[in-house]
Amino acid sequence: MKRSKEEKEAEAEAIKNWNPRYKHNVIIYLWIYGILGAVTGITNDAALSYYKIVAPHLISGLNIFNAATAILMSIMIATVHKWGYRKILLILPPMTAIFMALTCVTTNQFIIMIAYTISWTAIGVYDLMYPLMWTSYVPGKIRTKMFSIVMIVNLITQTICTFLGGKAIVWFFGMIRGISYRDASLLSAKPELMTGQTLVDYTNSYRILLLITAAVTMIAFILALFIHDVPSDYRSETTETKQSKANKMAMYKKLLSKKTVMWIAYIAGIQLGARLVAVYVPIYLNNYLHIPRDVTSTINTFVQAAMLIGYVFAPFLEKKLGAIVSVAAGTLTCVPVMLLLANGRRLGSGSVLFVIVGILLFLRTGLANATMPIQQEVQMVIVDKDLRPAFTGVVQIAYAVVGVIDGLFTEFYLFNTPDGYANAYYIAAVIYVIASVLLLVFFAKKYNRILDDEKK
Repeated sequence: MKRSKEEKEAEAEAIKNWNPRYKHNVIIYLWIYGILGAVTGITNDAALSYYKIVAPHLISGLNIFNAATAILMSIMIATVHKWGYRKILLILPPMTAIFMALTCVTTNQFIIMIAYTISWTAIGVYDLMYPLMWTSYVPGKIRTKMFSIVMIVNLITQTICTFLGGKAIVWFFGMIRGISYRDASLLSAKPELMTGQTLVDYTNSYRILLLITAAVTMIAFILALFIHDVPSDYRSETTETKQSKANKMAMYKKLLSKKTVMWIAYIAGIQLGARLVAVYVPIYLNNYLHIPRDVTSTINTFVQAAMLIGYVFAPFLEKKLGAIVSVAAGTLTCVPVMLLLANGRRLGSGSVLFVIVGILLFLRTGLANATMPIQQEVQMVIVDKDLRPAFTGVVQIAYAVVGVIDGLFTEFYLFNTPDGYANAYYIAAVIYVIASVLLLVFFAKKYNRILDDEKK
């Protein structure tokens, strides 16, 4: 990862000449995204186990609900072109806090499903904001590095809270029950066997953690007050005046170009495979392999560390291999590991199982995410500034379609068949191969150095 003197000087010059307002907004969003990392550390791990207890139909059809959130996210992100970054960032924290808290104060499954959809929509929009902001605010010479940095900041706080979340639940559970931490941990290994007051106490331990998480999201609201944006940040000057209908149609037709359609096809394929397996890892470890809840969180923490390592290597990979080859290589190298994970139930028991499954998940996650910063940047530069929010919205709609397909699969197969999770890994591996070949065939020759060209 050693860089040349010229590269270091170019980056130093870019930082020196960085617009102070742009830099200020980037720093503020780094803090905001760090807070959201802490929130997602809970929502991507402990919260899923909580909803498995109180709203099982939500979990069995989780990808369908995530499809709904993707559609809502596409609508919200498209409004950036009109309202800007600051106003959207001021709306998101109250949406998250209110509806997340609502899932803790009601037992009505329908209300929990609606509240989940709204709160998770707000959380998801943060992931769509920084690619737009970074493309506007960050100098090209350091943009790939800053894409890595923002994802690393988010991941560090997410990893910490994933690690602490499971242990906090066990601690709350032991405190409510009046038992030792060790006894609470052993009970948490088989939540499906809990009944009566034991189950109530275990569920309440999750509620305490989620209510704390809801309160923490409001820190992001306070930070968003310090964002200073102007219309030229999120739309070009030509769109500030009223455009003719013909001009608008011509602009949006660019969303249907060959490169955008094929990019969406690739992204949709990768999401289709990833959502078959990645979303349900906490539930699989705890409910299917009967790994204690605090150990499950430890494994997930270890896995998230792999993402951190992958993000660090992204700028290096982009320079050496090019954008497209890097992304395809990261996807293809996941396949052998996923085939091993398909046989997770045959990998032993006890601490041996914990270690082997943890290592395999670590490898899959690290390989899959090593080029994520590159992927995010490519998605922004293959379209014009005025089309970026709309294109992001179109990609989210593709995610929604994928979510419905995945949701039907999990609802009617994954949770109803002993080998469902194993077969999901096999299916995901095949999809990864097809998507990677598609990317290389349609993008490698012309767009592999697109980020270098854009920076120049």
